[in-house]
Amino acid sequence: MSKLASLGLLVGLLAPGEPALAVPHVYSDVVLGVNDLMACVDNAKKVASKNGFTDDVQVIGTGKSRSIYADHASLPMALSISCSTHLGAASIAVAGMNNDDTVASFKQVYDDF
Repeated sequence: MSKLASLGLLVGLLAPGEPALAVPHVYSDVVLGVNDLMACVDNAKKVASKNGFTDDVQVIGTGKSRSIYADHASLPMALSISCSTHLGAASIAVAGMNNDDTVASFKQVYDDF
């Protein structure tokens, strides 16, 4: 292989590929007034399930905070709800690949919470 061909191959490998076809969208907000950590976690799990976030459900955390993470069963979206009695708040975030689906899902989760 010639030096020119080698250089062309190297440049082709190093050059960025085509741009991504989808851009992720994230919506988040905070709900104040969290006094009972486990009640917040139970509510988060109920809201997640009600809105289709039933795949790969995880609850993690210790002390004064817990977070629930879940994927949507049929849409490319993920949910995160973090409860903190230290802050007295819960943060809610929905991320997805389709803006319309993501914002609609976020609004529903937020209203249900």
